[in-house]
Amino acid sequence: MEHWISKTRKIIGVGPNFKAFRAEKGITHSEDPFLFLKSPESLTTDEHIHLPLSLSEIICEVEMAVIIGKDAKHITEKDVPSIVAGYALVNDMTASAHFDTGRFKMFDRLTPVGPLVQEIDPCDVTLEMRVNGVLVQRDHTSQMLFSAHWLVSHISDIMTLREGDIILTGTPANPQYGKDGDTIELISPQLGYTKHTIHWGP
Repeated sequence: MEHWISKTRKIIGVGPNFKAFRAEKGITHSEDPFLFLKSPESLTTDEHIHLPLSLSEIICEVEMAVIIGKDAKHITEKDVPSIVAGYALVNDMTASAHFDTGRFKMFDRLTPVGPLVQEIDPCDVTLEMRVNGVLVQRDHTSQMLFSAHWLVSHISDIMTLREGDIILTGTPANPQYGKDGDTIELISPQLGYTKHTIHWGP
């Protein structure tokens, strides 16, 4: 596992953030982003991800993650780069059968993450997801309603950010249900490449 993941205390998810995703779901652009928490135990870098049979179905979502490098509270948007350690590809998986119970983001291994990348412009990142080799998601972070740095500043006004914390910045349109044996590829010219296969059961 990437060493920086061992420092993660919390994962803050954001949605919906991409314009096309909002249009797909009939959500107006005026609504504020929805925030949720995931546990550090949801992080994994394994190529084979084994999930409990009780989940029954999973939605896969490519996203750009922001990794916090220094503790911060009430940081301004222009100062955000000074506390960011880097960025990474992530599959923010959702246990969709558990929407009604509130547990849809709480299970272990629901956040596969790629390597840390430091020197990029987070407003100029292309995100792609392929399922079994078929392109299913593609968009650019310029199409986010709320930029990565704005989100970091906004969230720091709500809670203290700690070194190693991760902010998930939202997924493009057309997230996909993952089935047993599906291979998920996350691709970005700026953030690299990561791949994992989903399995139900041990």
